[in-house]
Amino acid sequence: MIRALCLMAACALAAGCTDDAAGKAPASQRPVTPSAEQSSPRVRPSPVPSVHSEGRTRVLEYGDLTVRATPENNGVRTEIEVTNTNERKATYSVQISIADGKGWTAYDRFWLQDVPPGKTGRDDAVIGSEDMGPVPQIPKIYVDEFTPIVDRK
Repeated sequence: MIRALCLMAACALAAGCTDDAAGKAPASQRPVTPSAEQSSPRVRPSPVPSVHSEGRTRVLEYGDLTVRATPENNGVRTEIEVTNTNERKATYSVQISIADGKGWTAYDRFWLQDVPPGKTGRDDAVIGSEDMGPVPQIPKIYVDEFTPIVDRK
């Protein structure tokens, strides 16, 4: 649960990351004491967002989530991948927005169900349309929501 909340908060901070904006999250101001370290569960550090291009495709890598956005004539083909690093199967609700930074913005929600431990769930969709105006040729990727739901069984 703590990991999910940390990941959601970090995703909100990573929204709209570009090569220039992808920086490290600020370090905690609270000193770690031996008693706090022994009593709290081990939580992985917050991931650092990374954005780069692969040809015409913009790629956002953020921890267990990878988003690829490729401009097409009729919208932006958006592919997501989530690797389940939990010990149980998990379902992921992910909302992605694609924008051009000038007013063109479209979004879609992805629902990856029952991803087995150690496996990667994938989905894709065309986000937006040419009716909205010119499709962004260098799309900006925003993670509006990333909610993992881990099976309790």
